[in-house]
Amino acid sequence: MLLKVALLLLALFIGKFDVIAKPILSLQPPWTTFFFHEKVNLTCEHLDLIGLGNIQWYKQGKKFHKTSTNTIIILESGQYSCGNEDSALSDPVTITFSKGWLVLQAPYSVFEGDAVILQCQGWKKSKLSRVTFHKWKKSIYFTEENKALSIKAARKEDSGQYSCSAYVENQKKEQRSTLVILQVQELFPRPKLRIKNSTEAMVGSSVNLSCETQLPPQRSASRLYFSFYKDNRTIRGRDESPEYRIPATIIAGTGFYWCVAATEHDQVQKQSLELEIQGSTSIPLGHRRSQLVLGILVLFVMTGISASFLLYFRVLKKTGAATPDPARGAFFPGTPETPKASSSPDLESCPVYVNVNPLDEKNENIVYSEVFFREQKKKAISQDPSPRKEDFSVIYSKMRLPQNQKLSPA
Repeated sequence: MLLKVALLLLALFIGKFDVIAKPILSLQPPWTTFFFHEKVNLTCEHLDLIGLGNIQWYKQGKKFHKTSTNTIIILESGQYSCGNEDSALSDPVTITFSKGWLVLQAPYSVFEGDAVILQCQGWKKSKLSRVTFHKWKKSIYFTEENKALSIKAARKEDSGQYSCSAYVENQKKEQRSTLVILQVQELFPRPKLRIKNSTEAMVGSSVNLSCETQLPPQRSASRLYFSFYKDNRTIRGRDESPEYRIPATIIAGTGFYWCVAATEHDQVQKQSLELEIQGSTSIPLGHRRSQLVLGILVLFVMTGISASFLLYFRVLKKTGAATPDPARGAFFPGTPETPKASSSPDLESCPVYVNVNPLDEKNENIVYSEVFFREQKKKAISQDPSPRKEDFSVIYSKMRLPQNQKLSPA
């Protein structure tokens, strides 16, 4: 038991706990649909660091068998998984035993870049002709003889429901297989370009970049190759190392950096987001764009609020329909001000009070401003008195001071 604990701690320390914590269920033959007389071997893998112990087998989520070895033989359809007392359960695998004349043999575990072969198989190897493969019940491939459907490098778009139909010679009629689900899994996520030695890149200093991604446990033996770029030119070609040290001579010019992770024969290639290094700081391009969009949205909102208040004040002053509220002052709901007399007949005026009660406006010590509003019309001969686009408004203001004071220059 102490040995198991020590191995678990070691695995956690080296960053492989996610690999051993969940076992992997494999099949032999490596597809999920069989004829009812066939036998299938299930193997519970990746339990070596935890220790085998007693392997527990599950069908439809319920425990149905326990073994001291990691392999069993099954003969019935169902959803199977495995594990032991020191691990989580494996991902379930659905296995179907068919009593039909045809089955479509498709691999149960497919990742991006894998070569995939779909084979239409007859009961007891019956001779088939005029074979058609279907995806989502639509014909995608026809062969007069029983040739397989091959996918050289699987992509996630190849996922779907597949089936086949064929003319069975000894039956003298056409038969169709049951549906098989082909699920293409992601081989590795899009890499992330990070600065390892610092959150900032100082001018004149070198920088360590890391192109970070991860392979799944089922493909842990695969190799990835990494390359680094700056401003549309290669600064380091393909290499197994995901890290690159940018010399000070390159970093001095600043610019946009990104990396590419690819499989050995380039079946799968994925590029990171760009990272802008500006001498004193490094900013992911996507983050900079988000900041710009947020700034524009805030600007539009503030502009809209300001315009709404200006329009509201103007309409409120013109209507004069509400009752004054001495406690709140002018230009607020329910408190339109009473127009004051003005020396000019074409001017409307209203006082604007600052931190005072408008009822005290006759007090000689009160300081307030008077705002004058006038509709100015363009001088033109027209019989239409309605407002026109060329008409405009003019607003004047004048400071009212106590009688015994005069405004002195600053």
